[in-house]
Amino acid sequence: MNGRWTRREWLAVAGALAYSPTLFADKPANADLTQLLQTEFKKHGLAALLCGVWRGEENVLSLALGDTMTGVPATTAMHFRTGGVTLSSVSYLLLQLVDQGVLKLDDPIGKWLPDLQKSNEVTLRMLANCTAGYYDYVLSDKFEKDCLDNPFRQWTPQELIAISMAEPMLYQPNKGWNYSHTNFVILGEAIQKATGKPLGELLDKNLIKPLGLKGTKYITTPEIPSPVLHAFTAERGIYEDATFWNPSWTSHSGQMISTLGDLGTLANAIGTGKLLSKEGRKELTAPTAVGLGMNTENLYYGLGIVCANGWLFQNPKFNGYNLAFGYLPEQKLSVVISSIMGPKCAPDTAYATAVFKEVVKTLAPNHLLPDVLK
Repeated sequence: MNGRWTRREWLAVAGALAYSPTLFADKPANADLTQLLQTEFKKHGLAALLCGVWRGEENVLSLALGDTMTGVPATTAMHFRTGGVTLSSVSYLLLQLVDQGVLKLDDPIGKWLPDLQKSNEVTLRMLANCTAGYYDYVLSDKFEKDCLDNPFRQWTPQELIAISMAEPMLYQPNKGWNYSHTNFVILGEAIQKATGKPLGELLDKNLIKPLGLKGTKYITTPEIPSPVLHAFTAERGIYEDATFWNPSWTSHSGQMISTLGDLGTLANAIGTGKLLSKEGRKELTAPTAVGLGMNTENLYYGLGIVCANGWLFQNPKFNGYNLAFGYLPEQKLSVVISSIMGPKCAPDTAYATAVFKEVVKTLAPNHLLPDVLK
């Protein structure tokens, strides 16, 4: 549901590198599903593909295909950037803080950020369900150019918010819908001001440690702990390693790193509301955005999560990393797929999502993802 990636023309790369479909499996896997993944890996010409499937808390498949670098096989233990799963985690933290009585979803952000547009009308809920009306700073041509000219630049949340505030609001608060990274940068800043604590510390205390996510961390620098799943992209006209490009341009919407296994645990926790009250879990997927923008009863934005034909879903794609992250409550099914594009991959294709859709045809044919999710 994020149109950002259609704005960048990723250039195709002449020539081809041969990637052997090395298989790393730390658990015996369903043969048919393993074959499907191997077929998808080869068909799309991916550099690497990681996939994990869980029924409840039981891991039924966990494997890695391809290489993380030339001659270095990818493994399921590798760390990678999670992109938008970060904002899902921040929204989940918001609901935890509401449960704790620290915040209310309908608190206006003017309590902490009074200088922002319509700060006395925009609420925390509107930020999390993307009905605030703020312009998404990543749509700025100058911002995009600055990122590509210097992918190692360290951006501050204040710089990112300022880009958005320089543009008029797209609509009055709660009168429309647009996905906006700006919302989650502001949400993270508001949470930090309300609690007096850094966002990383809050995520660690409320989410990461309680779930035992040993490979997950909110990091504000380009650091990624070893072992690392390397990412590659052709955004700047050449196929290059983008692993350590600075993720600070995503700020509170995308700076987390994790592993396949940790994300399986996190998907289950978010989907079941494991660390939330019953009321909090209902708020997570409440259809408050239905009828606004592109939101329908079968496909709408909850609080930091897409609700799509029964799935709770995220599919971030940036700096060469592509992830599909979903939980299906009806079957207690978690599916996590991480893909790294090869040199001949199509510029704007979210390959993890494409593979996720094929996996769903096998595991949950009555709950296919809507075609609009690409």
